[in-house]
Amino acid sequence: MECERGAVERRERRRLCDGQAPGKLRASLIAISHVMSNARVILVALICASSAVLLFDGPIMDGLVAGVTAVGIAIVSRRMRPRETEFFLTIALPVAALVVLPVLWMLIQVLPVRALAHPIWTSAEAALGHPIAGAISIDLGAGVMAVGQYLTIVAIGFWSAAVAVDRQRAEWILFSLMAGTALIGLTVAANELLGLNLLNASAALFKRTQAIDCVAMGVIIAAAATIRTLERYETRHASPDRSVSTLLRTLAACIAALVVCAIALMLSAPVAAIVATGYGVAALAAVVTIRRLGLGPWGATAIALPVILTVVFLAAGESGLRTKGFTLAFATQVPASLISMSQRILEDAPLTGTGAGTFAAIAPIYRDVGDEVAHFTAPTAAAVVVIELGRPILPIIVATMIGAIVILFRASLRRGRDSFYPAAGASCLITLLFLCFMNAGALGTAAAMIAVATLGLAFAQSKSRPVQ
Repeated sequence: MECERGAVERRERRRLCDGQAPGKLRASLIAISHVMSNARVILVALICASSAVLLFDGPIMDGLVAGVTAVGIAIVSRRMRPRETEFFLTIALPVAALVVLPVLWMLIQVLPVRALAHPIWTSAEAALGHPIAGAISIDLGAGVMAVGQYLTIVAIGFWSAAVAVDRQRAEWILFSLMAGTALIGLTVAANELLGLNLLNASAALFKRTQAIDCVAMGVIIAAAATIRTLERYETRHASPDRSVSTLLRTLAACIAALVVCAIALMLSAPVAAIVATGYGVAALAAVVTIRRLGLGPWGATAIALPVILTVVFLAAGESGLRTKGFTLAFATQVPASLISMSQRILEDAPLTGTGAGTFAAIAPIYRDVGDEVAHFTAPTAAAVVVIELGRPILPIIVATMIGAIVILFRASLRRGRDSFYPAAGASCLITLLFLCFMNAGALGTAAAMIAVATLGLAFAQSKSRPVQ
């Protein structure tokens, strides 16, 4: 029966491709394709607008991003083709089981669990003279807002993956990511060369670190787009309709985006961030080398082992580990007062954390007399995780990122073509893993959008899907 059903489905697909499908079915498929194209256009527009999201980051912009994401998710959930949905679920369900865990913990933090309540609620109860149903979080409103922001970012990742299950739509997302990061790179370069002061003020410290993280990922994304274009040029004989002049123009655009992001990174980023980006680019180049030379798993091990040993050696030699701790030792371009304030917060933070989104609320308590309010930006994403979510959460997140890197690298080595998608996702994750211990840019809306859209694209293209 299964074989007979499969033969019937194949005949229907051939009839559709030959223009012999029933009129209603053909019209329905055209309508679905049109609606999915709308979802792709909205996603591309949102990614390309990441530079505006970066410059105008705040609650209003978060609300706009959430609204656009809700529209995109609604379109995709209603109009995906059954075969695309089936393929998407095989990728999304294992990931969903992991990304839901932080949401559950953040919700637990805002619930009135008196046994785990932060000591600040006991002090408030004594001051007010009546019982208070305390919680882990010291700011329930900030916790609820953090849940909403996290769900928005996760939704963008799943939206990107759902759109990218189709190869042609995946290319649109890749080039939109390249364009979005290139626009941010132009903003950074203009800020540095023309003295626009958009990202230099102390109040813009968080925006500056976001921009650094975005252009770091942009270097890797543009490199992946360049690899894609070169591979398409090599296989152009298999697609006679593919224009050589179009491929050459695309290659020029990819190289231009790569140069813009690289220049912006060198102008604005500290040496440590440039090195972190270099590790990501080296990982992408290693995948290309292994595939081209057919080195296999032993070749991958031979390339990866020296890199890992170098990272461990450099980390062990960092003097700040003994005085600042691992979450602050690699912080760069951060005021010393912010480092010392964060150290005091880390020393007092309970095992369960102070609640998601509460760093800005608790920082004034620990500031020195001369500290500016504008400096109440977290020094590193790793420190924020330990302070807000608790010490056990950081190693879990790091282990999850390492696991995703391994999965994507294995997928890139197994893919017959389009291996640059999972390779780019893994390479961006490597760079982000280092940057999370150097700055807090990955927690910003713009940087998180770029990161999850890249990962959604990478996971969607980590397995080949037969053309339906």
